[in-house]
Amino acid sequence: MKFTAVVVIAPDDLEDEVIRHAQQAGAAGVTIMQGKGIGGEARKTFFGLTFEGTQSVLLIIVGTHLSTPILKELHQVLVRDRESRGLAFAIPIEHLTGIDLRQVARFEERLRHDDA
Repeated sequence: MKFTAVVVIAPDDLEDEVIRHAQQAGAAGVTIMQGKGIGGEARKTFFGLTFEGTQSVLLIIVGTHLSTPILKELHQVLVRDRESRGLAFAIPIEHLTGIDLRQVARFEERLRHDDA
């Protein structure tokens, strides 16, 4: 089986919604990291300092066949009224060890039951 890493960078307040949508599209597990960033148009705050706020960086490892459905689902969360609220991208994984294949099997079984 081939795997893909789906990486999502979104504001902290969207974290739960991103996870929910990714899981609806087939993601089984998510690794969450915290980060800070400055976009193309930095927001000015008191005393002229800039601050964009904290962001969540979500790493989702899935079977390659799930990456496009997950990205399409995440588009609903990350783009509203033509305005970006975060980004998501997929990277093919060449080598992988340690993944729980039971999660993959459980998800595939759930898909079979949903199609029936």
